[in-house]
Amino acid sequence: MKHLSKLSKFVCTVLLLAGQANLFTGCNDDMPAESYYTFTGEMMSDFLTEHENFSLFKRIAERAGKMDFLGSRGSRTFFPATNTGVEAFLKEKGYASVEDIPASFCDTLLRACIIERIMYTYDLPETQQENNELDLPLILESKGDTLDANQMALTIVNRRAAIINELKNDSVENGVVHPVDRVLVPNTSLGSTLLDEYHEDFQIYYEALRRTGLIDSLYRYRDEEYEQEKGKYAPFTQSMRIGNEDYVAKLPDHRYSGFTLLIVPDKNLYEKYPDRFNESMTMDEKIDALYELAVEKYSGADAEAIFGLNQTAPGSDKTYKQLYWNKGSLTHPYNPLNMFLSYHIIDRLFSSTAKLVNTIGIHTAYADPTDWVSTLLDFSTIKLEKVYRPVDPAVEYPSEFYVNHCHASQYNNYERIRGAHLTVPEQENFSLNVAYYYIDDVVAYDPTMRNTIMNTRMRIDFQLLWPELTNNNMRLCGNPLKEYNSGDNSEDGTEGGGFNYYLPPGYLKNITFSENTMFVVKRPIIYWSNYQGDDIAVLGTSYDVTFRLPNVPPGEYELRLGYCALDSRGIGQVYVDGVPQGLPIDMRDKADAPNIGGLYNGWNGLRCEDDGSGGIYTREELEENARVMKNNGYYSGPKGVFFYLGSGNASTPAYDPSKCIIFYNQNDLLRRKICQVQVQPNKHHTIRLRSVLSSATSGGFSLDYMELVPISICGPGGIGEDIY
Repeated sequence: MKHLSKLSKFVCTVLLLAGQANLFTGCNDDMPAESYYTFTGEMMSDFLTEHENFSLFKRIAERAGKMDFLGSRGSRTFFPATNTGVEAFLKEKGYASVEDIPASFCDTLLRACIIERIMYTYDLPETQQENNELDLPLILESKGDTLDANQMALTIVNRRAAIINELKNDSVENGVVHPVDRVLVPNTSLGSTLLDEYHEDFQIYYEALRRTGLIDSLYRYRDEEYEQEKGKYAPFTQSMRIGNEDYVAKLPDHRYSGFTLLIVPDKNLYEKYPDRFNESMTMDEKIDALYELAVEKYSGADAEAIFGLNQTAPGSDKTYKQLYWNKGSLTHPYNPLNMFLSYHIIDRLFSSTAKLVNTIGIHTAYADPTDWVSTLLDFSTIKLEKVYRPVDPAVEYPSEFYVNHCHASQYNNYERIRGAHLTVPEQENFSLNVAYYYIDDVVAYDPTMRNTIMNTRMRIDFQLLWPELTNNNMRLCGNPLKEYNSGDNSEDGTEGGGFNYYLPPGYLKNITFSENTMFVVKRPIIYWSNYQGDDIAVLGTSYDVTFRLPNVPPGEYELRLGYCALDSRGIGQVYVDGVPQGLPIDMRDKADAPNIGGLYNGWNGLRCEDDGSGGIYTREELEENARVMKNNGYYSGPKGVFFYLGSGNASTPAYDPSKCIIFYNQNDLLRRKICQVQVQPNKHHTIRLRSVLSSATSGGFSLDYMELVPISICGPGGIGEDIY
């Protein structure tokens, strides 16, 4: 276990404080000072004034001009530093006193330690990610492996400051105060600066990133063109019917880009590949060894076809491979070392593991939460997974994250692929646009990944298709335990701290939609019968949307769309690569409709009597019915996915049989087969959705999740699927 001395030596000097009061809601930081409404009870400003041990941080707030704000009504969480913590900050930065800190920097320090919603430490999971008033992440880790002087577990903020146990959860009229032992200093550097400072443990990967030029490509952060254009978009003021609730969505505040690097530390390269790497080698020799490993991973005719290496370069009679597979062309995208490292860079920012994988609504007794995402290596996909022992009894680190892992199953001839175990560095590992994590082995889009790990039913949440949703805090925003409430109809956000967003044309990459299409990204709610608590609503009387399918290895796949059928939804025609596929999807038809033919025990009744759940159908009856539904082009919902029924009764997203509904048992949750897709190498395939609803009302199309399943599994004579 880690102890307090590794973080700070200041906590023991802090006096016990007290003060509790009722909580109030609502505040706008842009209000003029004379408009603030101040309560008679203790506010955050009073907390700083009345407790001498925070006099220095009070002075920071005064110099920032924020004392009136801290005295205004609201529902905030505040992390002020003790005097000892401020003194350490002054020494660290070379200031003689608080008076030497520029007023603008005081404002930054104040805003860095405020969250605009109330959070108590006893409600925190192991890792929680929130945005502060600078719109930068605050990562709160309560893993129990860092202790104070009294051997009590500490909550660590941004791997820098510890919340002082004796003083935490101090309620004031406008929120809650969690005093910390160090000043929270936001990291406003870009990616290359972060890696320049913290690469002591991964000098080989750092040097390889430098020599390939990839480290210099990590500069994209904020789209300034969007900053200029966003004021021209009309506000979303009308109440649009989405599913069975009325929402109001907001325009995204910004358009950020970001990257996540998966880095193998030097010691792991020495341990895993002792025949290739050792400490006594020169750096040139180590880079050469990494280059040869990359050549091994990406050799072969299949790889040449997938990545276009066998194509003739313009203006040359040679292929890209002939031109750039050499140690003198490391900066070219077709170079093997460049390809190798590009696959280790995910095209979105995961500032913490809190949002690395969406674990909402996955029944971990039967399935691991899994996300398939793109990387900087075009035409590739990487698998992020939180692995549980019931699914993989051989996992060394249960309930932890792995990259490109798969358990032994019929899909891989019962060959377990361990993949790489992902861990969080102890030092600072994220900045404005880059985060990095350690993995204990290299990963590659090699034959093992393409032919074994991806030879399975790939279930992909639609909110994973576009990096912008992660980079701009739309995916997994807010608290999913908070049910739908009046805040969902407000641009000020919901009680759970989340928002619903509508996206203007051009905001997302690799998608186009018509001007009269409303593209709405909804916040996650565990009470919604959506896969992993969220979905995207495509609205409008004549919507028309086209976007890329995820990257999968060449071959034949069955494409399916999963959704919740609702009377308020519409009818859409689906196209793949511009060709219409079958009859339009009527998202109003439930699975027990005559044209689908599913056997269901009422709306959400248990179906199977053989598994002891109290259903009315035998396993044989349901297996036969699955064939009937498949012949009609449909599948039931999966058994490994659930949602909470009811409201206000969930303290965790984990499965609870007394409160949760399995998708398999609900007649409005189903999957529609779209077509068989022949995926070609070095080609991006597209899917188009076009409204064919004749009514003048707005009938939405739900983009909840898709499935891409190799025909070797689901086709005639295939291996066959499980029901999870």
